[in-house]
Formats: sequence, structure tokens, C-alpha cells
Amino acid sequence: MTAAERFIFIGCLLQGGLCSTWSVQMPQSIQALNGSCVLIPCTFQIPSAKNQHLINPAGIWWTKRGSSDKKQLENRDIIGKLSEKNCTTVLNRISKTWTGDYSFRIEGNNHIKNNFKEKVKINVEDSPPSPQVTINKDMVREGDSATLREGDSVTLREGDSVTLTCSAPAPCPSLPPTLSWTPRLSDSVTVFQENDDHTKHASSVMTFTASHLLHKQEVKCTAVYRLQTVKSERTSHTNVTLKVQYSPKNTLVLIGKDGSLTCSSDANPAVNNYTWYKVSGGEIKVVSYTQSLTSNITEVSGQYYCQAQNEHGLQNSSTVQLHCDPVKAPPTWMAAAAGAAGMMLTCILMQILLKKCCPRENHSRKVRVTEELTPINLVSLFHLSPLCLTDIAALHHILSI
Repeated sequence: MTAAERFIFIGCLLQGGLCSTWSVQMPQSIQALNGSCVLIPCTFQIPSAKNQHLINPAGIWWTKRGSSDKKQLENRDIIGKLSEKNCTTVLNRISKTWTGDYSFRIEGNNHIKNNFKEKVKINVEDSPPSPQVTINKDMVREGDSATLREGDSVTLREGDSVTLTCSAPAPCPSLPPTLSWTPRLSDSVTVFQENDDHTKHASSVMTFTASHLLHKQEVKCTAVYRLQTVKSERTSHTNVTLKVQYSPKNTLVLIGKDGSLTCSSDANPAVNNYTWYKVSGGEIKVVSYTQSLTSNITEVSGQYYCQAQNEHGLQNSSTVQLHCDPVKAPPTWMAAAAGAAGMMLTCILMQILLKKCCPRENHSRKVRVTEELTPINLVSLFHLSPLCLTDIAALHHILSI
């Protein structure tokens, strides 16, 4: 190859391809929204010998939808400068029937005509795709992905600086999606960026500090798309859950009715080490390593506090004062009153039984006070029936307990 040939060859390469090559660069596929528009990024190359004839060129888009024949596409707007080999095009007010393959044709002076063989596949959907949520890479644990899908959870540590990014495709440049966060943990900013294949997407970035108050908090990114054909919107969203690890919080002592003490604390992961301390004068000593103190340990009055600990830290409770008073016998007057009440009840029950069981003529008989009123004596004195004898025997048994 001579020097001149090498120069021409290198010049052709710098223009994007071999001198004899016709080619077009555009995405292999694009997802569009029914009732909206779609942008097709497009550039092309022609043989260098044809460049001088690329004056006032015309561009034509051909489509083959399903089993139908290939036909020229209408309702399109070529926004790129064809003279600069830019064939970027916007298709407006598309519908589901527009799903199919699209190819480009260039026509110019001096018989420049070419159908490019490359095609772009356009898929028209009724609903937009779910936005993609990602987290800053330094928050990603080993083996996890920075990209979060619908329903995923992300593990954080209290105090971490977290950046969540929500991205959604923007196929229609005149009606880009509106992105929002729920809840709004901080101010966010939305920007529009270009992908490697020159399609567009919108991104919203939200940065916040992880707190134990956000543990199990669901965060949602919502993308809202307006339509061209009707005054309505299409919405999609992605939910992720925050799992925040933190040291013990709100540690306190609970006192039971039996005098037992329980150490209560909120932590994630859960508390794995409890320690009980007793304060006596100026001395503090450890009395237990369990979550609860039973009454036999706390039977002596004193001041107590507990300490809760997990892998992220520890926290002490406030000190509680425990008073353990000895059980006192009831006063003497209470015992005397109880005895008197028992005697009165005995007399009343005896009178009821005698009236029920004794013959009327025996009511006038007198009984010596010195006689013991046992069931046998009562039978002989009052000629009681066997049934009455059973009732009186039962009463005698109860009163003798």
C-alpha cells in the first residue's frame, strides 16, 4: 500500500468506517409509551466519495409491523441535520400498533439513495417501566448489588451517609417523567442524562443520614409520565425497605408486682448481653448477667440499674430504688372481729336447722347449757329425723374445721 493509499484509508477510518461502507448507528431496541412520543437517536455514514453530493438530503423511515408489508412511516419529525449525517427522529402520538422494526433510507443529489440494513425495534407499552433505584457503592455489603429491585431491602448502620438514586427512561424528550420520593427524607434534584446508546433518562438523587427512626421504613420512588394524545398520566414506582442497625436505645428497668426487675431495651440486632448493677453507698457491684432479676436477688432494698449491649454499642438505664418491706401479721383487733363473726354465723345456722328439723312440740324443751351439742345429743333431745341428722352432722363438720 502506497503512502497515498494509506492516507486515504486512515481518513476513511476517522470518518467512522471504510470508504465503501454504508452504515447507520441507532439503538437496537427502544421502549415507548402508548399515547406519547419516542426519540430515535440516529447517525449514519456513507462512502467518502458521496459526501460532496450530500446536499439537501431527504430521510425516509420504513417500518414493518407484525406480518404487514414494509411501508413508509408518517407522523415523524427528523430533528437531526441530515447534511451532518444526523438522522435523529421523533415519532409522535404513537399507539400500540406501532410496535415493530424500523429502518432508515437516505436520498440526495446525484442519485444518492440507500436503504440502511440496520433496524431498531420499538416496543409500545400501555404502562411505563418501573424506575430503577440504586444506592451508593460504599453502602453495598459484600455479595449485594447496588441496584435495588421492587421489594428489596438494604441494610444500613446508624450514622451512615446514604445516597439513593432513582432513574427512569425518558423516551419522549418533550414530556419527560417527573420523579418524586415518599417519604421525602431530604431535598432531591432531578437531572436528565444521556445513555451510551444516546437515549435519555431522568435521575433523582436523595441523600440522608441513616437513623434508628428509619428502621423498617419503606421508601418509594414514583415516576409520572404525561401523554400526548389525552390529558392523562401514567405512573410507575419502585419500593425498597431500609433496615438500620443501631446500638441499644430507650433502656429502662421494669418493676414487676413480685418485686422482680426486667431490663428493657430497643436495639438492632437485639441485645445479646445484659448486666445488672447494685449501688450501695459509694460502691457499685455486678449482681447478675441475665435480663431479669428475681425477687430472691432483690429481696434486700437498694438501688439498681441495668446495662444493655449489642455489637454496635451499649446503654445504661436510670437507677431505680427498690423498697422491700417485711410482711406484717394482721392487727389483734382484726382477729377478734373475725372470731366474733364466726360465732354469730354458727348461731344463725343452728337456729335455721332446728326450726326446719325439730317437731313443733319439742321447741319448748330446755337444754342444759352444760350439755355438748353434738349431733347425737341433738337427736336424743329433739327426736330429730335421720335427714336432719345428716344436715346437722355436715354443719358440725364444717364448724369443727
